[in-house]
Amino acid sequence: MKLDIVKNNGSLIKNSSYITSSFDLSKSTLDGVIDKLSRSDILNHSLKKFIKDYRNESELNIINGLGVTLGDSIVGIGAVDCIKKINKNIRISLIRPESCHTYVEEVYYIAKHLFERIEYMPYDINRLSHKAVNIDIGNQLYWKDFNEMEMHDFYLKNLGIDCMNIPSEWKQNHWLQHVIQRKENHKFKYAIFCPNASTKLRAIPEKYHYKIIDELHTTLQVPIVGFSSVSHPKFKNITDQCKSTSDFIRAIANSSYVYTCDSSALHISAAYDIPTTCIFTSVRPELRSKYYKHCTSIYIGDVVTENLHESECPAIIKHVKNKYEEYYENH
Repeated sequence: MKLDIVKNNGSLIKNSSYITSSFDLSKSTLDGVIDKLSRSDILNHSLKKFIKDYRNESELNIINGLGVTLGDSIVGIGAVDCIKKINKNIRISLIRPESCHTYVEEVYYIAKHLFERIEYMPYDINRLSHKAVNIDIGNQLYWKDFNEMEMHDFYLKNLGIDCMNIPSEWKQNHWLQHVIQRKENHKFKYAIFCPNASTKLRAIPEKYHYKIIDELHTTLQVPIVGFSSVSHPKFKNITDQCKSTSDFIRAIANSSYVYTCDSSALHISAAYDIPTTCIFTSVRPELRSKYYKHCTSIYIGDVVTENLHESECPAIIKHVKNKYEEYYENH
């Protein structure tokens, strides 16, 4: 696969007939003729700027949206929720990569009330309605905007919305509150520690879990639960109790405090207005937590890690661990 295809700003088309994605092709045997998706009836903001007044639209197809990780998807769905706030009657369909993890796809099932339908690639291009607004937002990781804009604003802009005209409270993932509610008579009896991310680059090394848990309990004086194998008298590992994405969201939603890294836990805690501490190692906080008014964001990255979205490179992972060590030695 050619590098420019892997990093293409948008989706791909196979044999001139089927819309597919770089993500799917990276997980399968490459066959057929692969080209960049480029058609006049499919909008792609990275190729040509556009604005849409969704008050006047009846149908929207989002091609290759809204991310392949849980956190990105939660934020992306929030942009769809904004469109629905603008026009509750618009019919929105989503065409997804076929190779994402089941736990990521579950969040789209949770948000099914926002969509007319959710379908998967490879997708016959002839099925696209010419009456609909068709927008390609695929392979976002390689879009210039994704490294320069706050993520909610990225999605809004690239769906054709003037993001500066959208209220900041619409950019806090509150759509989750309407589909997964907190327990009745919620009493905020525990803090939750979520140190894991979709890449080691952003995850909190296990070496520091005990220290973090100990300080959380000392400061908050509540039990600490979460997702770590570390043994601490005031900590309970609830990994086995969270069998699904819904379980994971509920565990965070019913907590009183969240300590995490740049991960889906950050975006879930924001949805429920939970006080949160988040450690960022690569992407700067202003691109992720700008609108999260209850989040204390701490950036420990540098020029080595800045704007990296994933890495399993041993030298970079070691560098990140050193940055964590510097931080926790001084705090």
